[in-house]
Amino acid sequence: MIDEARCPVCGQQTPHDQSQILLAVCDVLVVKALEAMGRWLLRVGGRSRFAEAAAARTPLHQVHTRWQDTDDIVDKALRGAWDVIPAMLNTHGCCNITALQVTACLDAYVHDLVITGTPHTLAELHYRFETQLHLPVYVVLTATTPARGRESVDA
Repeated sequence: MIDEARCPVCGQQTPHDQSQILLAVCDVLVVKALEAMGRWLLRVGGRSRFAEAAAARTPLHQVHTRWQDTDDIVDKALRGAWDVIPAMLNTHGCCNITALQVTACLDAYVHDLVITGTPHTLAELHYRFETQLHLPVYVVLTATTPARGRESVDA
């Protein structure tokens, strides 16, 4: 959850500015990419994998935490996942960064998650924004909200 916070530099209240909005949109893109990866992992794993994931009620965006795959397979599964980024940034613009930079950041992040079996968190995405895109996002990450309403394996 994202709350308004005080700027660590000047102490002023910060509005939900462009970098916060970009972070929220990228959070959704990451979850959708992980859902596509989850579908891929279930499809190549056969019925037993699908049944196991359904029995454990594993959401599609978390299937990669149970079964990992190689970089090459992640590339194939994520083909087209980031196609919306150039249109989004060309239409709305943000923070003087390019679509290529955002795409590279998200692609590397999702690759890291899938290869290591690590769940996605907004806090980690926030860290990537600061370290890779050099975007200060002055928000307080109060909690990692559960993925309510997101598509699960048995849906």
